Amino acid sequence: MRHAIAVTAICLAAGLMVMGVGCPPPQTPATPGPDVAPGGEKVQLQMWTIWNTEPRKSALDEIVADFERANPDIDVVVTNVEPDAYKNRIRVAIGSGDPPDVFFVWSGEWLHNFVRGGNVLPITDALSANGGEWRSRVMGDALKWYTFGGETYGIPFLRQCTFFFYNTDLFARDQVEIPETWDEFLAVCETVRRPDVAPIALGNSVKWPAHHYVSCLWQRLMGQEQLMSDFDPLGPGAYDSPGYVQGLRMFQDLVARDVFNRAPNGTTRENARALFYTGKAAMFYTGTWDFNSFREGGEAPEDFWDSWDWFNFPAVPGGEGDQEAIHGGADGYVISSKTAHPDAAIQFLQHLNSLESAQLFVDRCRELVLVNGAVTEENADDALLKYARQVEAAPTIVPWADTLMERSVAEVLLSGCQALIEGSTTPEQIMDEIRARQAEVKQRLEELGGTDVSQGPGEELAKLAAIAESPDAAAEITGHSEDWKSVTVRVTPPGGAEPTTVDLQWTESGYQTVTRPENDSQ
Repeated sequence: MRHAIAVTAICLAAGLMVMGVGCPPPQTPATPGPDVAPGGEKVQLQMWTIWNTEPRKSALDEIVADFERANPDIDVVVTNVEPDAYKNRIRVAIGSGDPPDVFFVWSGEWLHNFVRGGNVLPITDALSANGGEWRSRVMGDALKWYTFGGETYGIPFLRQCTFFFYNTDLFARDQVEIPETWDEFLAVCETVRRPDVAPIALGNSVKWPAHHYVSCLWQRLMGQEQLMSDFDPLGPGAYDSPGYVQGLRMFQDLVARDVFNRAPNGTTRENARALFYTGKAAMFYTGTWDFNSFREGGEAPEDFWDSWDWFNFPAVPGGEGDQEAIHGGADGYVISSKTAHPDAAIQFLQHLNSLESAQLFVDRCRELVLVNGAVTEENADDALLKYARQVEAAPTIVPWADTLMERSVAEVLLSGCQALIEGSTTPEQIMDEIRARQAEVKQRLEELGGTDVSQGPGEELAKLAAIAESPDAAAEITGHSEDWKSVTVRVTPPGGAEPTTVDLQWTESGYQTVTRPENDSQ
């Protein structure tokens, strides 16, 4: 008999319940017939996703194939993009007026900015149809991060959370107990240190991993209500709480204690992960997206498969935030407001968000899908069952700062954390820069009507187009026509690589690029 993890009060009280008892029914609601293309041709939906590696890629392909068999008049064309490159590429597509019909989003301000620009289709009516059956399918309060002004935009699909993963063999060797407070955590770092073992692996070459420490410390110190007030780019917040500097100082203290591997800013996430599973680091603060790297069949060696576990970010005594909160996000999918086939796109999202698709994804990927009944004792291992129960019992799940801040303000924080590691800035300087940038952003958004998504040819979109596949590169405009339809951009990759010159030409599908070496004649 199959048992399922659920999040309703009835299911929580009963633990693992038999599917269908006290839980929302799994059936997909009836939807309008799909749009019909001119001439009776098949409807084609373009879908962009960051699921570009296995097993996610194959799982999505299987879900799409199931949908196409059930809906022979609709084709779904999937484009898989590397996550860091995706952040620029989707903004270029939206700004160029040629977005995919369905696309991946991170929740929070990252999505809200697109919503304010009128770029995302609300699906509130579809969620509420048939007595709200579709809405009741979504676990917990995940939909709140996709709801703005009373309208819901898109579907959260995966719950990703960050924890301190630790090597159980190394902790047992040193007789280390799981730390519950920040001081206990600092003591653990000293206990597990060895000449050949760093306390914590950190790969911060892409900037955002280090900021997770600061994000969690801010929540523990100040509470989510304070953070939400300050993070809102059009809100009243002024980042004037002393907790901001305190949190940055606590991270700076970690760096001063030499708890990380050498040169974290020059270490990739992949290399940091390898330091952890090869026993060269006792802990690794990462997300549940790394489960499959540590499990059987992942990149970790066999002797590590049963040698890892995790614990929540430690409490900060005296802090005003919920000390048992878990940090995480609800990754999902939305529909472009410019789609020519809204009914077909909604029908596909309903299929993606069905119990059958969710259980297939869990079975293939062993990740926490935000559909009631998706995780069962038959399709999940012990790690996923433990994680699902943690999420179910969590008093609150708090998104990371970089998903809630306006993107350019978040970039100040991310760059500031890198600079703290290098010793080239101070917490006070970072907060001064954040406050100044926030003021600039608020003024610009008020002038632009609430969104910074560039529409049509212009400087910002040209820069993004030039570095769409190279998110860490720097872009500088070196020439452009008066109407910005012809632009030349100098792109400097990180690490001192040879610069290139990118020529951009505006077309009906946005900027098209031609790249040439920097030393070519212009």
